[in-house]
Amino acid sequence: MSTLDALRKDMLAVLQRPAETLYTQAHPQLSPLAWHVGHALQVERYWLCEQLMGEPEDAVARAIYFPEYTPKPARAAQLPDLPTLQASLHTQAAELRSAWQRAPARHGAISSGYLHAFVTQHYAQHLETVAMADYAQRVAADKALQCLQFDDASAPCDMEYAELPATEMELGRLQDCASAAPYDNELGVHCVQVPAQQIATHPVTVGQWLAFMADHGYQRPALWDAEGWAWREQHAVTAPYGWVRHGQQVLICPAWRDATRYTSPVCGISRHEALAYARWAGAELPHEHTWLAAKAAGLLQQTGQVWEWCSNALYTYPGFVAFPYQRYTLPWCDGQHWVLKGGSVLTRAPIRRDHFRNFYDAGQRHVFAGARLVRSG
Repeated sequence: MSTLDALRKDMLAVLQRPAETLYTQAHPQLSPLAWHVGHALQVERYWLCEQLMGEPEDAVARAIYFPEYTPKPARAAQLPDLPTLQASLHTQAAELRSAWQRAPARHGAISSGYLHAFVTQHYAQHLETVAMADYAQRVAADKALQCLQFDDASAPCDMEYAELPATEMELGRLQDCASAAPYDNELGVHCVQVPAQQIATHPVTVGQWLAFMADHGYQRPALWDAEGWAWREQHAVTAPYGWVRHGQQVLICPAWRDATRYTSPVCGISRHEALAYARWAGAELPHEHTWLAAKAAGLLQQTGQVWEWCSNALYTYPGFVAFPYQRYTLPWCDGQHWVLKGGSVLTRAPIRRDHFRNFYDAGQRHVFAGARLVRSG
């Protein structure tokens, strides 16, 4: 079974869950689980059957599953009932498997492996989003809460740093992207200068975050920039997403096994929170160039546990060419969407690569994100 077939099978398996979980929008930034299943299959059909093989457009499915046609809050109501949905999507999956066998082998998108890899990555991205929606439902229901004490928190001075010397690094080469289908924002060969600095060998831990909370980090405006404090006030944030504070205790809904160990990377923080923590610790967030240079030098441990917020907004590399469609990158290069690196434990292999550039606005905390720090050398 190919990776694509396995991921499609995992996506279809989501439909075996109770209907009340499939049709619920658990978070304002997330769609119902059932929508993600239909969307993933419809995108595969669009690129393979409609765009490459010239088959007729499925206008009804497009109206339901293409995000530009239906806003998130309206998507649940647009979905077919569960028996109809299950039957139609399993039939479509069988048709897609057949379509790959019929696809013209000499077509460049097929012979290069590009289309297969692109669709595979798309499934991987949406399966992680399904995991986010699962977690959001557990948070909303206060499921599997575990108790931690402030008194057991590690001190902030426990952060270990490694020396990163000044270096020049080349970015944007196709061969560095570790994929037959890199996204457009990964390409564009250019050199960058990375200054000497110290970078934390590990992401910020649960215990270290408890120390920040114990020191009233959420109540001290001086630790936050103006935008971050306004966000904290507006949303009444006093702890990471999925944490409930009770005096000197916190109850945590774990995103995955061992997520509530004091030495585990903290998860569920916005970029605003990450910046406040960094200021409290006398440090900063790393630029993605720094993160890549340190990863290449073997200085980073526990990468791939949580997405790590970076200091820089998403931008395009020199010579940028938008593909496979205009809207993947360009709308988000607005100075308000920030790069995250490394992946989480729930990130699937097709997008688990160093040069993959995830991005969200600074207030998102449902994305399995944590932080790693840097300071001047």
